[in-house]
Amino acid sequence: MLSLTSKLKETMPTDIGELPVNLVFNNVLDWYEISENENIDLMQKIKIGWQLFFNGVVLQFDSPDDYEVAANALGDLSEYINYDPYVGQESNSNDNNVTPTKSFSYKQDAEAIYASFIFDYGIDLLDQKDKMRWEKFRALFNNLSPKSPFKRIVEIRQRDTSDLKGKALTDLVEAQNYYALKDQSTNEVDNAIGAMFEMLSVQAKQGQ
Repeated sequence: MLSLTSKLKETMPTDIGELPVNLVFNNVLDWYEISENENIDLMQKIKIGWQLFFNGVVLQFDSPDDYEVAANALGDLSEYINYDPYVGQESNSNDNNVTPTKSFSYKQDAEAIYASFIFDYGIDLLDQKDKMRWEKFRALFNNLSPKSPFKRIVEIRQRDTSDLKGKALTDLVEAQNYYALKDQSTNEVDNAIGAMFEMLSVQAKQGQ
């Protein structure tokens, strides 16, 4: 979570001690893609995730204990990455059985997000790879202006068609079809990550 009074943490506690963690924004976006990739099994995801975020610390992954250490660390890290300051620890809860609205995909909307950072902030995200921390990226991303290309696409996806007729309706439906999400939305990926970590520790202990 971003704080205006504290430095961003460079380490995080794990089962094997306080370790340096690499939380540049492109690592986190890579982790989203890995987490939703059905062609990568859970144990391989653990290995890749550890290498992404804790590449300065070597784990041999030759025992169930190594997998459990990595799984627990990645689970804690995913909670931190997905923390919502306006909802807090309950951000991933679904007490009311409400399905989150699909709104965007970091992968499919990459061009619009890139253009929006330039439009609003004059920031070229490609120049910020391996530099900008996730907390900074998320703060800027969450506060893109309504006029930014990305926010205009999201508004099109979410716009109600019930009061429209004729050409206005046709134009909006065509735009919604054009911008429709083809990949999993970020909300779905968040849920998939949560479900994944409910299984990781068990499978890690079994060495599967």
